[in-house]
Amino acid sequence: TGARGLRDAAKEGFKSTFRHFLSMCRDKNQRRFLVAYLIYEDGVNTVIVFSSIFAATTLGFKADELIYMYLIVQVTALAGAFIMASRIDLLGPKKVIIITLLLWIAVTLIAYFIKTKGSFVVLAAFAGLGLGTLQSATRALYAGFIPKGEESRYFGVFNLAGKSSAIIGPLVFGYLSSMFGSQRPAILSVALFFIAGLAIIYTVVENRREI
Repeated sequence: TGARGLRDAAKEGFKSTFRHFLSMCRDKNQRRFLVAYLIYEDGVNTVIVFSSIFAATTLGFKADELIYMYLIVQVTALAGAFIMASRIDLLGPKKVIIITLLLWIAVTLIAYFIKTKGSFVVLAAFAGLGLGTLQSATRALYAGFIPKGEESRYFGVFNLAGKSSAIIGPLVFGYLSSMFGSQRPAILSVALFFIAGLAIIYTVVENRREI
């Protein structure tokens, strides 16, 4: 039947992606990249998931204010991707990732001290710049590992890794928020994901490639 054929195709696609993932893990450089990506992307996803909760419960944002804030973040994320496109070509994606992770570390540390809505919106805008830039630079760095003609398989692994990177961060954030009775200490824990990702990505050997 059509449903069975779809299931078989999905099953075979997953097996193929997983085999390719294991193959990439045998390469030391690619393995380091994947580990770094999983760690710092977990931090990014944690920020995305819990930023609205922090804004609402700790800073008293209302629903309409949250919507406006997220619109600002989306605009700045798009702007960051466009602004840094030339910088990625000039500096290389690895340097841009390092700079952006330093920005994210600063954002999480500053967020710990934020007490007003206006300050948080400004900080969210800077975080948006980092969001768009980090995504663009990460894809550009990853593209350098891809043999010609293998783009679909490699980006299948990349997408699988990205979707799997929202597990540990939210658990840590939720646990610390519950333990301390405040979300502020939990915010600092997110910085550790960016610091760890930064330390690992620093060891990755960049391979520039036009695709």
